[in-house]
Amino acid sequence: MKKKILFVTNHFGYSNGVAMALRNIIANIDQTKYDISLLAIYLYDKEFAAPIADKIHVVPGYGFYFRGFDKFVNMLSPSYLYRRFVKDDYDLEVSFQYGIPTKCISTSNRRKVCWIHTYDTGLTLRKYYEKYDKVVTVAKIGCEKLIADGFPAEKSDYCYNIIDESVIEQKMREECPLPKNGKTVVVTVARLDPDKAHMRYFECINSVRDRLGNFEFWIVGGGSEEEKLRKYVDDNRLNDIIKMTGAQTNPFPYMANADLYYCCSAREGFSTTCQEAAIMGLPVVSVDVDGAKELVELANCGMVVANSEQGITESLIGMAENYDVVGWKKTAMTSRSLFFKQPRIEKIEKTLDSVLILDKGNE
Repeated sequence: MKKKILFVTNHFGYSNGVAMALRNIIANIDQTKYDISLLAIYLYDKEFAAPIADKIHVVPGYGFYFRGFDKFVNMLSPSYLYRRFVKDDYDLEVSFQYGIPTKCISTSNRRKVCWIHTYDTGLTLRKYYEKYDKVVTVAKIGCEKLIADGFPAEKSDYCYNIIDESVIEQKMREECPLPKNGKTVVVTVARLDPDKAHMRYFECINSVRDRLGNFEFWIVGGGSEEEKLRKYVDDNRLNDIIKMTGAQTNPFPYMANADLYYCCSAREGFSTTCQEAAIMGLPVVSVDVDGAKELVELANCGMVVANSEQGITESLIGMAENYDVVGWKKTAMTSRSLFFKQPRIEKIEKTLDSVLILDKGNE
């Protein structure tokens, strides 16, 4: 008999790395073993969900969101939210995103797993994590931090996000709307939100612009800071160096035309777009966020730099003057298979089964 699993997240739609990670899990785990339901507390995008629509039962959430609504919802009792949304019985319930999902599912008396995508420094939600049978991070370093912070090792684990290389290989073949003009292209794909720290990145580029004449920096994505960032580019006459595409449903043609991927985020879990770059054979330079060192070590190329203005500025100078970008790209092409999906699917299923089996004696 199939095991019924409920996944709970805040939003399920485009320009959301957590939603993409969840969609990839649902698309790839064994449908003969699991009967999957999905609850998005706020927004659920049917178009985004279309590739997995026949694999899930949709549990209705609020169905809307506006700025500040999450603050109101946070004032509500987690047990009230659980009773409001979770009406069916499940063998396993998975909180897949920080915040309301974590709090809500912690009140369940069923088997439960909590996924952490960006490490919760200081374990601010520790009292909720302790109610779970297992807490899963998306990078080995996150699991090590959990244990170092005193969380039981037997309840700690990590699973890399599933990234389907066949989908990437298909989508990257589409024509890139932004022409390459002979310069070295450094691409970044991310929401234009404060935690992605694009303004810091732009300021560093501006500070050494005279050394970057042979470079273009492609910024793929939209978000709350897009207008402010575009104004900065215009005001500082950086249009010849920084190219902003706005939100894109398919970023892969831009990545396929690039020479290097740059992660400038202030905080990350194990960046999905960095791993997608690695799958495409694109070397990665990243500030020091969770998972960055794991990725560079696996790929055997690229660079991790200090997560600071100085670290970013020095890396930009390094790219211009002494990084072997061409050599890195050759190495990245040979190591790309290390990021393929099958081993990751098997690890996720093993992790889910390890919690489900706890109920075996009750069957």
